[in-house]
Amino acid sequence: MNNLEVVPNWSLEPKQVTEPEVVTEPSIKNWGGNKDPFMDIEKVNNYFPDGTINPMTYSILGEDGTQFKDVTSNYLLVSNKDIVDVVTEVMVKSMIEWKHEKRFFSNAGSFRDIYYANDTGLEKSVAQVGDLIGMVLEITNSYNGTSRAGIQVYFQRLICENGMTSNTYGFGHSFTHTAQNLNWDEQIIQATALLRNQSEHRLGKFVEACGKLQKPIDNTEIKLIREKYIPKGTGKNYLPGTQFGQLMDKYYEDGDFTAWGLLNAGTNVLWHADKLTNASFDNNTVVVDGLLKYGRDTYDGEIVNPNQTDIFQS
Repeated sequence: MNNLEVVPNWSLEPKQVTEPEVVTEPSIKNWGGNKDPFMDIEKVNNYFPDGTINPMTYSILGEDGTQFKDVTSNYLLVSNKDIVDVVTEVMVKSMIEWKHEKRFFSNAGSFRDIYYANDTGLEKSVAQVGDLIGMVLEITNSYNGTSRAGIQVYFQRLICENGMTSNTYGFGHSFTHTAQNLNWDEQIIQATALLRNQSEHRLGKFVEACGKLQKPIDNTEIKLIREKYIPKGTGKNYLPGTQFGQLMDKYYEDGDFTAWGLLNAGTNVLWHADKLTNASFDNNTVVVDGLLKYGRDTYDGEIVNPNQTDIFQS
């Protein structure tokens, strides 16, 4: 099948497809730490020093003894295994071949499981350079309150397998870890049935935005980008100096002195780090959405990219 709109009725039995074979494969590398992301997990009572139960807080406790977080009685614990099982069912019924890309589980309890849609119907070419962009599905969860749980869909440059996270062009469904979301599994299935119709459209808009970066940039433009579009600082809306330095090193190494080359340098450094952190994903979004906004703000018509007409840089 060529796109996510091909399943007319979720209640129908899916055609024969290959279930993502890596979901429960124990040999998958954990890029975030050394703990088992699918360990048994439970919400347990806390106690006062005198041995009596503390009625105000509970702990999220892993079978290896890790205490992830103190929570209230209203906290809804969702295990990584349970949410992966539900989304795996969604992926199977989508009739798309999903390829496992990365698994991330930090020692603090943040979880991400990332899959690429291996489907030519969900690949589009960026104008001028011909780079193919595909779709990525990410399952998110946490045992430490750092993020909501759910799914996110964003993009990947195929030639380098650089993930491109984007709040502006990506989409998904997430929920809070509260008792009000006891039916979280139904929410994900229903939301995915609706969101699937957006996939090809969102991919097209993202690729169109990438096409506005196909122009040479000089130091004056890089200064503008650093000050306005990927500003220095800490937090989700800023890119620290260390990561910007790594981005620039890769930019000069690749020799693609365009705004597109700058974006690819940044996503390459952040996506392929030896050890990923939550900040790696946040910073990726800062680079992608910041540079795409720069492209929109400065685009002035068709521009032929002199650096990428004959050769791709990875």
